[in-house]
Amino acid sequence: MLTPHFQRIFLLSGLLISLLFPAKLLSQEIKVEQASGETLLFPWAGGLDACQFGEIDLNMDGIKDLFVFDRRGNRKLCFINNGLPGEISYRYAPYYTGDFPELAEWVKLADYDRDGREDIFTYSPGWAGMKVYRNTSQTRVSFTRVVYPYLKSFQGGGYVNIIATNADYPVIADVDGDGDLDILTFWALGTFVELHKNQSIEKYGHTDSLDYLKTDFCWGRIAEHDENNQIFLDTCLYKQPFVSSEQKFRHRGATMMLIDHNGDGLPDLVMADVDYPNLNLLTNGGTVNEAFIVEQNGSFPSGTEAVKLYSMPFSVLIDVNNDGLKDLIVSPFDPSPSVSENKNSIWLYLNEGTAQLPAFVLHTKSFLQDQMIDLGSGAYPAFADIDSDGLIDLVAGNYGYYSHSWYEGTTLRSAYRSQLAWYKNTGDSQSPAFELWDNDVAMLSSLKLKGLSPAIADLNGDGRPDMLVGSENGKLIHLAQTSTGNWQLNDTAYQGIDVGSWCAPQLYDIDDDGVVDLIMGSKNGKLHFYKGVESNGLINFTFVTDNLGEVNVTDFNISYDGYSSPHFFRKPDNELMLIVGSEQGKLFLFDQIANNLDGTFREVDELNQLLDTTSVYFIQGMRTAAATHWFSENSMTLVAGNYSGGLQLFNNQIEIFPGLNEKPRTCYLNVFPNPADDFIYITSPIPVKEPIEIFLYNTSGQLVQRGSLKYGEKLKIDIHTLPQGLYILNFQINRIIQNQKLIIASPTRQ
Repeated sequence: MLTPHFQRIFLLSGLLISLLFPAKLLSQEIKVEQASGETLLFPWAGGLDACQFGEIDLNMDGIKDLFVFDRRGNRKLCFINNGLPGEISYRYAPYYTGDFPELAEWVKLADYDRDGREDIFTYSPGWAGMKVYRNTSQTRVSFTRVVYPYLKSFQGGGYVNIIATNADYPVIADVDGDGDLDILTFWALGTFVELHKNQSIEKYGHTDSLDYLKTDFCWGRIAEHDENNQIFLDTCLYKQPFVSSEQKFRHRGATMMLIDHNGDGLPDLVMADVDYPNLNLLTNGGTVNEAFIVEQNGSFPSGTEAVKLYSMPFSVLIDVNNDGLKDLIVSPFDPSPSVSENKNSIWLYLNEGTAQLPAFVLHTKSFLQDQMIDLGSGAYPAFADIDSDGLIDLVAGNYGYYSHSWYEGTTLRSAYRSQLAWYKNTGDSQSPAFELWDNDVAMLSSLKLKGLSPAIADLNGDGRPDMLVGSENGKLIHLAQTSTGNWQLNDTAYQGIDVGSWCAPQLYDIDDDGVVDLIMGSKNGKLHFYKGVESNGLINFTFVTDNLGEVNVTDFNISYDGYSSPHFFRKPDNELMLIVGSEQGKLFLFDQIANNLDGTFREVDELNQLLDTTSVYFIQGMRTAAATHWFSENSMTLVAGNYSGGLQLFNNQIEIFPGLNEKPRTCYLNVFPNPADDFIYITSPIPVKEPIEIFLYNTSGQLVQRGSLKYGEKLKIDIHTLPQGLYILNFQINRIIQNQKLIIASPTRQ
């Protein structure tokens, strides 16, 4: 957790930033207050998922800052280090990301020419190799490409590609202690680690060259099993059981990091394997020039909670708290976006030992993540006045929060559960301030779905907004708001509408007839249009087309899927516009929509103009979604979600002061027992003046019991006739609404 002292520093630095960059900021951070009164430092940074980290001086103050690369959408994030001795003190600095080149899959910051400035080694798409950018920074960060399309090594009589796949994270470090940077990477067919020795010192007497020679095909005399994460010591022979007849097809990926963990001057190796959650420390008992691994520890680091982080954890050593000692950061590296932890996925271990004998102690499992809005994987926002108080709230769905993993044979599987979060606006109409009011609206997590995406409008004429919620199954969930914040689940296949795989709905009157219509994105990248028809106060939807505006946001160079997510809105002059999120991460903007619903919409490049921003690159990761609102008459606010589970804010008016309050609300009830059999008892530990109204719903949204409780009383509710299963206990007081799960479980109940 970042310290209160840094909170004060951040406020001052925020003011300084506003003076140095007074106009057209790329994104603006509204402060987020937690239960303790602390303020989230970078709520709108966009979330983090499977990240790699490096240190580099971004603002030329002589202090190493933090660069983060999230492979979920190839996102780049920059954090300035305030350099407070002994403290973790970073501030989000998005304006530096544009100074970095386009990067893919993995990134390693390493100073190969020893000029004190970190250079970039990164994956070279299409070549199974790596390209290199030299750091040429003077007064601001800049890079020049020096190796493309791939880095070569002399092997087998000529210079050929150093194999580095998108599923491997190589070592780029001084392995032999001569001052230049060598490379450890897996052999093309896996199993063995190759050493590519840099010849810069030997040939030229300096370190600024990238001239490699493969000197060892089996560094450390170790072999990795081709079916699992087992490591064989003292072997370099091609024989069973570690090499199968299908070896050439089996290498699946690994990460590696060098560390001298015991202070003997020899490089030890930390390794992780795809589909596995642990780090394996391999101790070197050889020499600097002839590595020989003599011991392995699959529970690294020792003496604290060892890493258990699905899947294939990446590791790096960086001095995070400015005490002169390298700390350990660990994050998932798995290329697949559907197997990794996504909420508590950045583990930080602080070094409480020495530089020679590090002792890593777990500090947090959500480094940086606990200072931003992070909804796991996926973030699908919508603006609406949920509680009919005249203020616009924010509702956000997600792909899902990581639940657990298991193996089917040797294949890793992971489970996720999606839910909706409601952020209530506790500010005013022009200066919104949001508070997390319900992180599981209608307890939809109990449906065990993925990809919940909300659309909001009054569908039954009662004056309260209702919801249609899309999911990965292509169907719509119908939630009716029976009272403020109290949702009744009416249907999980609303009106039989099914767009196939994936459904991202919006309710909006696009034909200007006074009745909301239904527009839905889908996995194929196109838009489905259902016209809204009102009858006796109820709105029903009639299919019109599955290719609205001939919009298709699929980029077949990247994926066969588009994952379109539509958002229609009107400019102050009432012109109808459309933003569509996509799998590739680009936010597409279209006009020429009104009176052209059976024609072709025109893609335009006007988002910077609409937002009054400058040079914003509107590719915000992968699988994006957007929502807009005009909080002031002439200024549009845009919130963009991405697959890393975060939200990014784009607006030229909202300043960097009071905003989103993310804190748990007071619990007004004690419910026991839970699970229950015949009766439950409810008491209120909080003195309240008004009676608490209590409602018990089943998962279909049907009210099955109700009661009223005053402070100091004990309410007894008979549940013995209710079927076994999950129920939702809802209670209301002073316009505050809370939900709690209740399990009715009895071995004798049928």
